Amino acid sequence: MDNSIVIRNESDLAYTQVANLFIDEYMPQANGSYVKVYLLILRMLSESKTDISVSEIADILWLTENDVIRSFKYWQKAGLLDIRFSSDGTIRELTINNLSATHDNHTDNACAPRTETDNTADIYSRTYNPSEIAKIAKDKVFSWVVTIVERYMEQPLSPSDVELVVYLYDNLKFSPDLIFHLYEYCISRSKNTSRYIQKVAIDWAKNNIDTVEKAKQYTARFDADYMDIMRAFGLTKAPAPAQKKYIDTWIFLGFDIDMIKEACGRTILAINEPSFKYANGILEKWHNAGIKTLDDVKAADKLHDSSANNTPKRTKALPKKNSFNSYEQRSYTKEDYAALEQLLNR
Repeated sequence: MDNSIVIRNESDLAYTQVANLFIDEYMPQANGSYVKVYLLILRMLSESKTDISVSEIADILWLTENDVIRSFKYWQKAGLLDIRFSSDGTIRELTINNLSATHDNHTDNACAPRTETDNTADIYSRTYNPSEIAKIAKDKVFSWVVTIVERYMEQPLSPSDVELVVYLYDNLKFSPDLIFHLYEYCISRSKNTSRYIQKVAIDWAKNNIDTVEKAKQYTARFDADYMDIMRAFGLTKAPAPAQKKYIDTWIFLGFDIDMIKEACGRTILAINEPSFKYANGILEKWHNAGIKTLDDVKAADKLHDSSANNTPKRTKALPKKNSFNSYEQRSYTKEDYAALEQLLNR
């Protein structure tokens, strides 16, 4: 019996173009909410609408803002989107990438032979396809880890969340206890996004953090770095959430503690008060200029001083003459003022 369905088109409405490649290769394995967000972005671009907020997208699609942001990050990881962040960590710009080029590049990379050097370089950027995830999911210990992580997150894990747990368990070889501590640590700091959790995990792996005890010692030192930065501002209290957000952004940009402290010291010298916003301006300029070390700062300062010394000094401009100062100015003595006062008192 033929169970095929005939599809007819009798609509004369406007359409949004969706690449067949997206439908064939990307849509089947994506979460439904991710697909909805991607299609809505295409819909907006079809009408040349290039400004919309995360909250607006969430309202239109009946999703949470976190769902929308997770969708952005999912498509970024798949190579379909590029995300640019502002200095305060908020999303500033989305770019739809060339789908065919992205797919061709992914295929070429997947087919290319890998050497030991390649594997070492790519260990922290490992990704998993659905069949690999399904195979690892049969592991009873892994299934138990996913169940516990869901309790930490207080919600069912999305496909990308599960892939992150696979990455931690299979690629970084984190023990279940270390994975649980990782999630507990990030969530306690109100940082429960996959991107942040993965960044912390990679940092731990690069620093040979392979036990909970080592992680606790390492994060304690990290918390001490917060206090070092506060003391550089002349403050003795632990940073407030908004202040931590600035510090996390600076660290995320790749600045070490000494560079951040240098920016704090320059802030105090410039405006005589602790200002995270002012220090952020300094660090943002350094980041945009590719200045990453104290030696870079010294070189930039030297270049600035040299440029300033070679700039010709400007002579003070004389005031322009107008109806009030075009005549010759007269100077008055004390005797003149006394005589004028006598005249007024008559």
